[in-house]
Amino acid sequence: MSAIAGLLLGTFSFIFLISVVVVIHELGHYWAGRICGVHAEAFSMGFGPTLWSGRDKHGTVWRVAAFPLGGYVKFLGDAGAASEPDAEKLAELHQRMGPAADKCYHFKPIWARSFITAAGPIANFILAIFIFATLALSIGGPAYQPAIVGSVTAGSAAEDAGFREGDEIIAINGNEITSFQEIITEVIWRPGQEIAFDVTRGEQQLTLRATPRATEVEDEFGGTRTFGQLGLGNVPQLIRRDDYPLTPVGLVSAIGHGIDRTWSAVSMTGRYVGHIVTGRADTSLLNGPLGIAEAAGQTAQRSVDAGRTPGESAFLLFINLVQLAGFLSVGLGLVNLLPIPILDGGHLVYYAYEAVARRPLSMKAQAIGFRLGLALVLMMMLLATWNDINYKLSQFF
Repeated sequence: MSAIAGLLLGTFSFIFLISVVVVIHELGHYWAGRICGVHAEAFSMGFGPTLWSGRDKHGTVWRVAAFPLGGYVKFLGDAGAASEPDAEKLAELHQRMGPAADKCYHFKPIWARSFITAAGPIANFILAIFIFATLALSIGGPAYQPAIVGSVTAGSAAEDAGFREGDEIIAINGNEITSFQEIITEVIWRPGQEIAFDVTRGEQQLTLRATPRATEVEDEFGGTRTFGQLGLGNVPQLIRRDDYPLTPVGLVSAIGHGIDRTWSAVSMTGRYVGHIVTGRADTSLLNGPLGIAEAAGQTAQRSVDAGRTPGESAFLLFINLVQLAGFLSVGLGLVNLLPIPILDGGHLVYYAYEAVARRPLSMKAQAIGFRLGLALVLMMMLLATWNDINYKLSQFF
């Protein structure tokens, strides 16, 4: 595939993926509002000039805008995402709206507003479960990989710690595990940190302590990232499809796989965010829009190049982009749950305060929180964008 074709494919793939996960997020808010009896005045797919619009039988204006990287739902009474009216403003708004206040977002009970707010991230998690479950049902799911050591690399940290083939790892730092993937998840985020492994070796119960070695790995953007490496290999799989361990699954198993994979993505992302906050992880792993776009482009190009026929290339492209959409959906859901004013999580914090204090937070306090939240989000975006640019520059210098 030519560089220009790869760039175009990556750009369109990125726009498509972001559009899907954002629209699903906003549809979560919309349907929760409908369930709670809140009137939605407008639902926009994208921002900027309107390309198409129409009004449905419920009075909601649906519009498609020129710039597809985003979207929003506007409920009756919404003045913006920045704040909630305080008690004085609520009284004025109720008097001004009259009977229509029954369908206004701000006059619904706290539980209803919390449900509507949380429904966006919940919709993203449901989308991820659906994607991963559908993929497992269609092409098979990863074969179960027990937490049993299949090999120990000579000269590795695992060998220094005393691991042997056949050892079954039952707990890491006191937390019970059941699969080899959990070992990988714990090790990669802890370079240079000692980890305690509870091991069953025949009739013996042992505790082995190992320190993963910091290893620089070239990423898909041409830069390098540091991960922990122990030197353990898993038990070889008996069922494989090409280079990936896959096994046919039924409907119930596929749903379980979708839930497990979504939870794994949530857990790994949440653990990384926690490590950033506590200073135990490098912020260079954060990616912004440029990084996500290039990841989509690289995924698309590798899929097309790997296919032996045009049909197989198209199939691989579809499967890999859908899978990437699942991970992006998890990321969007988690980011929106962060307790930062302007995000869904920030609104949930406001509602928690209102439930305890029995009154909304003052407009002044909300405005301060909004400015701080906006500044924090902008800083995160700038940092992620700088990481994207830095990775690209590292390819040339």
